[in-house]
Amino acid sequence: MSSPSSAPPPPGSLPPPIEAAAAVGLPPTERPNPEYGQLYQAYADAYGSIDRLRRALDASARTLGSTDAWLGPEARQWGGQLDANRNALRKAADRILWDIYDRLNATQRTIAKL
Repeated sequence: MSSPSSAPPPPGSLPPPIEAAAAVGLPPTERPNPEYGQLYQAYADAYGSIDRLRRALDASARTLGSTDAWLGPEARQWGGQLDANRNALRKAADRILWDIYDRLNATQRTIAKL
């Protein structure tokens, strides 16, 4: 299992799915693995949109930090919880990518013909 401390490599660092047109170069006993294609597309989609998830709580943190409207121990406690949740959300976003990446990396691009 890979490290969730940072984002995994971009989708382009992995071999792309084998398209039907390119399948003519495969041995006669093999065909493109549709699961690999689906995982590759899911990884590309997730990788392209995961920053929105990572930044979901940033606006709230900026608002809290840029105003004196709410001061005191409750505000500090709530701000601490917000920061903890932001960190947890970022780690969860990276974990989502790593989970898809690890599964994709372990999936064969081709499978045996039936």
